[in-house]
Amino acid sequence: MPQTVSDSTVQTSPAPATPYKSILRTFAVRFCVAVTLGVALLALVELYSYWRYRPPAQDAMEPGVEMDSAHTGSSALREYKKEFAEANKVIYHQYVLWRRAPYQGEMLAIDQEGVRRTLHTRCDDKTFTIWVFGDSVMWSAGAPDEASIPSLVAQDYEKAGKPVCIVNYAEKGWSNTQEMVGLIEYLKHATRKPDIVLFYDGGTEAFAAYQNGHADVHSNYNQFRNFLDNWGGAHKAGFSYFRETNTYHFLEQIGIKAPLHHKEKKKLALDTETLPAEVVANYEQNMTLIGLLAKQYGFRPVYAWYPNLAVGHKELTPSEQQVLSAEYKKFPDLGLMYQAVYAKGREVKSPDFYYLGDALDDQKSSLYVGISHLNAEGDQIVADRLFDILEHRQTNP
Repeated sequence: MPQTVSDSTVQTSPAPATPYKSILRTFAVRFCVAVTLGVALLALVELYSYWRYRPPAQDAMEPGVEMDSAHTGSSALREYKKEFAEANKVIYHQYVLWRRAPYQGEMLAIDQEGVRRTLHTRCDDKTFTIWVFGDSVMWSAGAPDEASIPSLVAQDYEKAGKPVCIVNYAEKGWSNTQEMVGLIEYLKHATRKPDIVLFYDGGTEAFAAYQNGHADVHSNYNQFRNFLDNWGGAHKAGFSYFRETNTYHFLEQIGIKAPLHHKEKKKLALDTETLPAEVVANYEQNMTLIGLLAKQYGFRPVYAWYPNLAVGHKELTPSEQQVLSAEYKKFPDLGLMYQAVYAKGREVKSPDFYYLGDALDDQKSSLYVGISHLNAEGDQIVADRLFDILEHRQTNP
């Protein structure tokens, strides 16, 4: 049997060791670069989506105001616009859902309760006291404190030699039911009860019905409802937070516009018959309840529906036509709802109710800076009318 002879001169070298550390190091570097690029890309997409994404107009609390159409771009206007933007923030407030956050500026001030400053007024235990409620029209968005409707009414009292305390409880987007709830809360806690309570309404009643398809609801009712319906899910582990990103909203908008998208909601026909009647019926029910409060607390209730570009027969100037067209572009058919609700509102028969929807019909100059908001000249006109109503100088026709 042949024997294998080992050759001592041939040496076997061991297999080279795999350079794991080097591979891991290279992978880690590439992974970090990939993650960094991915995060940067996502950030760019998020920023782009933020720039392109615009919330639906139907999510607004109410139609806006365009201050530039009423002013010349003066330093005073620039300062006011700056303060207005800083103060245009609402926070949760018990029972009425929202009020303005406190703010202190030169031209605009809001106290800790969310109540805007009123000038030409003196409040103490003896002075004749008027509380005013309403939406941003009575709050006087677009005007500094000295030119707000409550301040102008107080100035009329001052000129008449009658000291008055006017408290402006108005808030943007408030409906009359919110005002009534707010009135109850303030009556419970106020030391000095009011002699008159004025409600300046009409626009938000129509807008909230148009926006949500229901009577007796506040602005953004559907948004609030959806948020609370999903309250529990928001606190569970998961990926629902992706729905809050700008990228998600932007992609959702793209998906809705896609030709193969089948989930787009069909636009419901605007109800200009039953719904406006329900809106006004609800308002009259509120008047009845407020009347009971008036008897209990000894104040005089006054209700006035303010002028609106979509109603009445004012000869519109080019700037007012531009304002109206811009609002109709954001809110198609909104004018039809305003007209239907105001037509029903005009039929309200009460010695305490004043229809001012046509109060500006005889005016020729530009007064509107929003579909319901007025410039300084317009605010002065309605302030004078309200002063006459409050002083019993104007009776219902």
